[in-house]
This record gives sequence, structure tokens and C-alpha cells, in this order.
Amino acid sequence: MIIKRLVLHNFGVYAGTNEFEFHGEKPIVLVGGLNGRGKTTFLEAVLLALYGKNSFAYSESDFKAYGSYLRSYVNEADGTKEAYVQLDFIMNDNGIEEYSIKRLWNSKGRSTSETIAVKKDGKENEFLTDNWAMFMEYVLPSGLSNFFFFDGEKIADLAVEKTSKQMKESIKALLGITVLDHLENDLNRIVSRTKKNKVDDAETEEIEKLRVKKDKAIVELENIDEEIKKTEKQLHDVQRKLDKIHEEYVAKGGDIVIQRQELMEKRSITKARFASCGDELLSAAASELPLVLVRELLTNIREKAEIEHEQKILSSAIEKMYTTLEKYKLSTSSDGSDVTQFIEFFKKQSQKKNAIETFELSDTALLQVQILLDQKLTDRKCDTYYSIQRRDELKAEVDQLESYLSVDIDEKAINRLFKKLKQMEEEQAVYEAKLDHLQEKRKTLNGNSVSATAEFNKRVEAYLKKVELNDDSERIIKYANVANAIIEKYRIELQKNKVNEVAETMTNCYKLLANKKTLIDRIEMNPESLDLIYLNKIGEETSKTSLSAGEKQLMVIALLWALAICSKKRLPVIIDTPLSRLDSIHRQALIKTYFPQVSDQTIILSTDSEIDKKCYDMMAENIDDEFTLVYDDVSKSTSIKKGYFV
Repeated sequence: MIIKRLVLHNFGVYAGTNEFEFHGEKPIVLVGGLNGRGKTTFLEAVLLALYGKNSFAYSESDFKAYGSYLRSYVNEADGTKEAYVQLDFIMNDNGIEEYSIKRLWNSKGRSTSETIAVKKDGKENEFLTDNWAMFMEYVLPSGLSNFFFFDGEKIADLAVEKTSKQMKESIKALLGITVLDHLENDLNRIVSRTKKNKVDDAETEEIEKLRVKKDKAIVELENIDEEIKKTEKQLHDVQRKLDKIHEEYVAKGGDIVIQRQELMEKRSITKARFASCGDELLSAAASELPLVLVRELLTNIREKAEIEHEQKILSSAIEKMYTTLEKYKLSTSSDGSDVTQFIEFFKKQSQKKNAIETFELSDTALLQVQILLDQKLTDRKCDTYYSIQRRDELKAEVDQLESYLSVDIDEKAINRLFKKLKQMEEEQAVYEAKLDHLQEKRKTLNGNSVSATAEFNKRVEAYLKKVELNDDSERIIKYANVANAIIEKYRIELQKNKVNEVAETMTNCYKLLANKKTLIDRIEMNPESLDLIYLNKIGEETSKTSLSAGEKQLMVIALLWALAICSKKRLPVIIDTPLSRLDSIHRQALIKTYFPQVSDQTIILSTDSEIDKKCYDMMAENIDDEFTLVYDDVSKSTSIKKGYFV
């Protein structure tokens, strides 16, 4: 698991939207900031995103309600009172899979609830959204999360105490020993429940009453089912008779009698539309339509008229040129011979095109001819074609209506059949109403039957269990106690086998960190109490008090490292204030050995006094992404800057 992005929106001291993006391939990520700038908030945001109310940050807080915990982190600087955390990460156990978990909430109302949205490979995933807690327990159980995400200050406190109860429970969870605790509790509940179970005569009488009630409900349901079946047959017979009479009624023209007035009205309307089409054709014949026959002649007229029109324009232009020439001569005292020659040449050229003026059309008349040819004749032709087509359709419809109305009908027979139809329809309605009533009644009786049967079965099942438990109670209690004794012995043996692996791994981790000769040669773990035992080279136990404060802290870190290794999970490690209370020698051990090797991604949340320039230089070759948390005293908020204390 590698974290790729963390988004904090109005979360704690982070006002607005703040993003940490991790791109590097080297193992160490540095997040620097002075105290109170948001380092611990970063760690708690990751825990909240992954675990929600199962986060140990919440369980160890002073908040009794999860909603109050969420409200405490809402930064209200922008007035929206909305906050969210989003964590994007990849899993590379079986190929690369990308996940994104987003938790959104607000502090607008009295109560606070969160909304969760999960994406897998960029797509919304409804199953993961509904079952995220179960998924995370599979990826990294919440009980083991403090092996990978921890606070250096708390580690320093653990170093001066015996192995805490919480740490022991976490070790049990890692080793799978808590399953035995659950089994023991279940056996104890079985023994307690068995002792309480006892069958009496009152229960037998109650079961008999429930049986009678159930049988009565079943009989009532069967009776109404028979009545419904009988009514359905009667209704079916009526419907068959009704269909037969209706066929005869239609065959004799009954539908036409009913529709006669409607058909006559429709015929009148259709005839009026037919006549209207004739009027439209007459109107077309009285307008431009006949000119379609002489369209070619009209085209020739337009072409000739356009030539005549052009000649008029040229003649007018020549006259205008002569008039202008005379004015030119007077104003310039020039004979204008060159201009005169040009005009004469232009005049001769235009006279070559002269034709006898035939039509003498005005500009308006010529425009009308053009519109007639380009638009009106085509439109009129199309409209006429549509009118003829519609007239033919209406004529066919009129003929069809005439044929319907000309049918010879026996009205007496029709009336007799009509009365039978009405009678049968009334009878059908009676049976339909009766059937509806019976089916509604059946719903109630069926509900009563189901309820009575379920109640009877439940009581009988409970009774049989009690009888069985009553008969076997002594045997159950005996073997439950035997099982508890076996579990206790098995727990010790199992813990002994498992803790040896943890102790050996912890010894190796501690020797890597200590990096010098120490009093400790081997670490063992008590299989019953899970307390750590430190042995020197000759096998004698060394008191924890003989260790320095730094060595004690390294011992706890070695335990966490060993537990992470034994978990067989490739997960990121996040450490808040990692070098708290360590001297320079032990700091160097963590920087050169622990940080680069503990995980594929180690995120260190540090002050400038913990990871100073000297420490930075020692780990520089393993550092990739770097961030500094910058606090603004005016806005009372933290923002993110690339680089480590730059």
C-alpha cells in the first residue's frame, strides 16, 4: 500500500482545500512543521479517512460521540461549515489497484453525520462504499494500525512502562489469539443460557392454542380460495357468452347503428373538405397555374426584356457622359478630343448590341416576371399537386363512408342483441365486484395464516430447542467446561509458538538499531503474560531499569518494527515526532537504519529541531517528497509549501 494523495478541506488548522501529493519512488517523505502547525492533524486525518469511528485516534480521544469528534475538526474560516478528508492510495499485492476514500461532514445542524464515497480505479464503487470498514479490516485491521501509524511521544512514554494492556491486545490480534478469547466467551454464554432454559406445562398449553389458531386460519384461507375459484369460473362463463353475443351483434351491423350518426357527420365534414379542394384547384386555375404551360416562352421574354433593360441603361449612360463632357470642356478650356473619341467608340460598341425593342417592360414588370419564373410558378405547381392528391384521398374516404351507410341493417334484431349485451355486461360487473371483494378478503386471511403459522413455528422451534437443551444440559455444561480448559492450555502453547517468532524478529530489529555493543543479546516474550524479557550474553535476565532512556525507546520501536514485519503486510509507516527524547547516537540509528528499511513509504512528521540539517543530510539519499507546514497568524490556518523548511 502506497499513499498517493491526502486532501484536507477545512480540517483542523487546514482552512480551505489543502493537498499533499506523493510522487517519489524513494522510501522517505518529510513533512516539517513547528509545534501546533498540523503534523498530528495530518496523522489523525489519515486514520480518520481509513477507519472513521474505528480509528484509535477517536477511541483514545476525550469525545464520547463520533459526531462531536467530527465537529471538533471543522474549520469554519470560509463560513461553509463543511469539511472532508480524502485519501488516495494504491495496492500492489496483486497488480496495481487504485483506491480513493472520501469522508464528508458538516457542523450546520445539531447532529453530525458523515457521507462516505469510495472509488476503485477511478470509478464509483457501491460495494466498497457500503462495506469500507470490512474492507479495511481485511487490508489493515484497526487493532494493528498503531504498529504502522504512531506518535513518537507516546512511544517514549511506553518505553518507561511495562508492555501496556492495549499493546498486548494488539499482539494477540496479530497472532490470532483473540479468536480463542471469543470462543471462550461464546462457550460461557452457552453454559449460562443452558442453565436458564427449562420447559414447563404452560408452554405446552400455549403451543396448543397457537396450533388451533393456525389450523383455523389455514381452513379459512382454503375456503375462500375455493370460493374465488368458483367465482372465477362463473366470470369466465359470462365473458365467453358476452364475447359470442358481441360477435353476433357486430356481424349484424350493431356497431354501424351506434356509429351511424357519427358516420353521417364525418361524411358531411369529408365532403366539405372535398369541395374545398375543388375550390382550391379552381382558384389555382384562375391564377398563375396556366402559365406553367408557357414557362419556356416566359423565360425567353425575361431574357429579351433583360437585354432591352441593359440597352436603356447604356443609352442613358452615354447621354450622361456627353453632358458631363461639355461641362468639362467649359471648365478646362480643353477640346476634349480624346474623351470624345472614347465616348464615340463606346457608343459604337453598344450600338452593335442594339436590338429592336419589343416588350418595353418597366423595372417593376421585369421584377414581377423574374419572381413569377423563380418562385411563384414552382410553388403553385406543388400546391396544386398536393390539392389533387388530397382531393383523391377525400373522395376515397367519402366513398368508403357511403358504403358503410348503405348497409342494410335489421334494427329489431340489433336492438334485441343490444339488450342481451347490456344484461350480460351487468352480470359480468357483478361477478367482477364479487371477485375483487373475495381477493381483498383473501389478503387479510392470508396475512392471518402466515402470521399464525410463523408464530406457531417460532414457538415450536424454541420449545424443541429448550427440550433438546433440557435433555442435554448436563452434557453441554460438562463439555463446555472441558473445552474451556483445553482452550486455556492451547492458548498458552499457541502464544508460545507465535511469540517466539515475534521475539526473534524483535531481537534482530533491535540489534540493527542499537548498532553497538549493549547489555542485551536476546529478547524473549513470556507466552502467558506477553511481557518482554531481556537476556544478556550468558542468558541472564537484564532489568529494564538498567537500559538508558534512548535504549528503552529503541526497544519499543524494535517491537513495533517486528510486529509490522510479522504481520506480513506491505503498508506505509507514518511517524509523528519520531526522534523525541533520543540522543544523537540513537537518532543516527533510526535515520540510517529504521527509516529507509521499515517500509516502502515512510512519512515522517518532524520539527526542525528533530530532523535538523545534520539529520537531513544523513537521510538525503532516501528522501523524495518534502513539505513544510506554514502557519499564518492572521488567518489562524496552516498551508502547505514544497520543500523541507525552505
